[in-house]
Amino acid sequence: MAGLVAVVTGCDGMHRYDGRLEAADSLMHDDPDSALALVEAIDAGSLTTAGDRAYRDLLLTQARYRCYIAATSDSAINRALAYYRAHDGEREKLTRCYLYKGAVMGELGQVDSAMFYYKTAEVTAAPDDYFNLGQINTRIASLYRTHADKQVSFDKYGQALHYYEKTGDKLLQLDCLYNMAGLGAVTCRADFRKLLNQAERLATELNDSLYYFRCQELRCRQLYYLYSDSLIPAKRIAINCLQEFPSYVNNDLLLDLADIYAHSGMADSAMYYLNYVNENAADGNSGQVKTRKCYILTRINRLNADLGGTLRYESQSRQLTDSIDNNKEQYVIQQIENEFNQQQSSEKSSQISSMRRLVMGLIIIIVLLAAAITAASYLRRLHNTRAIIRELENANINDHHELMSKLDSKNSVIERMTANLVELIKMFVDGEGNRDSISEVNQQIKDTITKIANEDFWNELSSYLDKHHNNIITDIQNNYSLTEKDIRLIELSCCGFDYIEIAIILGYSPRSVSNKRKLIEKKMKLDKPLIDHLNTLMVNEV
Repeated sequence: MAGLVAVVTGCDGMHRYDGRLEAADSLMHDDPDSALALVEAIDAGSLTTAGDRAYRDLLLTQARYRCYIAATSDSAINRALAYYRAHDGEREKLTRCYLYKGAVMGELGQVDSAMFYYKTAEVTAAPDDYFNLGQINTRIASLYRTHADKQVSFDKYGQALHYYEKTGDKLLQLDCLYNMAGLGAVTCRADFRKLLNQAERLATELNDSLYYFRCQELRCRQLYYLYSDSLIPAKRIAINCLQEFPSYVNNDLLLDLADIYAHSGMADSAMYYLNYVNENAADGNSGQVKTRKCYILTRINRLNADLGGTLRYESQSRQLTDSIDNNKEQYVIQQIENEFNQQQSSEKSSQISSMRRLVMGLIIIIVLLAAAITAASYLRRLHNTRAIIRELENANINDHHELMSKLDSKNSVIERMTANLVELIKMFVDGEGNRDSISEVNQQIKDTITKIANEDFWNELSSYLDKHHNNIITDIQNNYSLTEKDIRLIELSCCGFDYIEIAIILGYSPRSVSNKRKLIEKKMKLDKPLIDHLNTLMVNEV
């Protein structure tokens, strides 16, 4: 019973988790707030297994991250990671542990560690774990966007989009398209408009007002940044966003409006919107917000002919730009990813080499087996042929002469068959044939039989037996369901041919003749051997 329980509980290699934890996990994607509330309501002390406690730590870290609660420690995710590293069969959860360990390290400001754990998660993930692979590439894209190369960030969002398309999650596809459109504009990609249009259409399809607002805000910024004559359309879009989506208004939109008015020479309006910008808001990078704000203030002071203010804000803008220069971090995260990629390439090359060696080994084994089978088959045929020859050597050739003296078959096909068969046997007995060459022996047999045992021979043999033995063959054919070869075996048996000779003529192995006779006896429902029955019929001829 203990063994049965072990098999049943361990057949899938996975821990049976507390139902409350699994319920929280099911809510994580669509309703992270509820998932967080459910996980926090579960007292860790009430969980009796290490697996449940590790699962709770993972879900707690994941839910807090999804609910934008800044991490202050990585202790919970470390406990979960330690558990899942030690347990096979939990690949998906281990992947998530590495993913959210990277997310926590990113929030703690350790960008290089974040990249390390993201890449570890990517290596750990199953090839068909599309959701987690999409999440991993999204996080890596975010790192590159903030700290490194925006073109690489664009490519990573593209990989994430590819995985999300496989999951069918259109909201996550929309997020990737929106980010790719923004990066495409910054890097001056020719397809950024196409990406933005796709994002806008998808936002409309999903009735997602937040992303529709973001797409409109991004379109506004593209217009006045890229086209000097598009300030009015850009301002119209920005004002429309401000009026239709007041709850979504963020620093980006306020800075866009301030920048548009500053470009239009309307310093007071620019200052009006700039005053509403909150540098401490959580909707963007505070360094970037301060940099844009200083840039706009520089333009406003220039419009107001305030030389001192212009110089002051120009200096602050340069300082802020220098302060957010991330060349060192860029080098670190790129180096980490390159090392992982090289390691993966090396492992793949090693796997390919191992696979090639395995395939070559299998091919060699197959060739050797084929050679062994061929050799065994050759030896078996050689043995059978020699056995036939030995049996022919032991056969009484003079029996055929006695048969011919009893049968009125002078100058008949039967006499020629018998004479040729005797000559063939003599050739084997005298050693004229090459006994070691199976193909030559078999070919000699086939040539002789084909030359003699043609249709005329069988017709004449059947007529002869019917004539001299009261229609014996015709009666057997009419009364029993026998095949043509069955009838031929009966005819040869009636003529006194030995089983080894019948085997040669009909192309059977010597052992098969005995089996064929038994099968015929069964078909004819005989209670005695076929030969005895045929002798009875031939003796009782009328």
